[in-house]
Amino acid sequence: MFQFIPVAEENIFAIKAIGKLTDEDYRQLLPQLTTLIHEHGPISLLVELEDFHGWEAKAAWDDFAFGKEHEKDFIRIAIVGKKSWYKWMTMIGNAFSETKIRFFYTEDLQDAWNWLREGSMKEKSSMGDLAESDASNPKPYKNILIAVDFTPHSNLALQRAAGIARCNDAKIMLLHAVESIFYPNLDFDPVVANPADFMEMDQVLYDRAVTQINELANGLDYPYIQTEVLWGSPKSTVLSYAAAQNVDLIVTGSHGKHGLARLLGSTATGIAHGAGCDVMVVKFSEEVHE
Repeated sequence: MFQFIPVAEENIFAIKAIGKLTDEDYRQLLPQLTTLIHEHGPISLLVELEDFHGWEAKAAWDDFAFGKEHEKDFIRIAIVGKKSWYKWMTMIGNAFSETKIRFFYTEDLQDAWNWLREGSMKEKSSMGDLAESDASNPKPYKNILIAVDFTPHSNLALQRAAGIARCNDAKIMLLHAVESIFYPNLDFDPVVANPADFMEMDQVLYDRAVTQINELANGLDYPYIQTEVLWGSPKSTVLSYAAAQNVDLIVTGSHGKHGLARLLGSTATGIAHGAGCDVMVVKFSEEVHE
């Protein structure tokens, strides 16, 4: 399946590809891309591959045909993933397209965003719309991302971040990552249940998360709040969303045994090392319990 990742820029868009892509997936995606091209002119695109298992034959043709038809409608395309065969696939695509396409490993996600934004700035410059660069001192935080898992530990991190946001008049972005049951991260395809049952369970998890994150937002009594529930593993989802939204501070929690450790504690170091912005890791004492 495909899922759009919200992006701050007007002519850069991002999608996450999960599982094995089908003709139906492309039937839903391609009209949306066509609309974006018509509305924004040439666009840049980031495609993040997570638990990606390739294409069905018809889907692969859909991808190739659309790329050939619209190759002049893309400024740059960045492919981001973990496996070397993704890079080989990108090289093959480059051989058949005039579009600038580059592969980036997941740990170089910020480099992918920098490359896309560089292309966007060059496009604007060619139209006489290049803004002057600002080399001033660091500015106050304006976009603060909090990764939440709806535990008391997560709520403490949220309250810490909300205090910083109020001091800086910043936007708060609440993000929760839902890991799909339908696309397990396995090297084989288990035959244990009807796929429709997995998809139904996924939807239940997603809908519940949407309800919970909206309740958190409503309880903050703060005017500048943005909420998102996205598919994917916590670390990659946090880093991807932060880069797409030009976040300048990520607030996450770290605890060795309880609560937030199940979702974020084990990946807090990865977030801190992989982020292209400041990261605050909130440590919790043993007195904090579920």
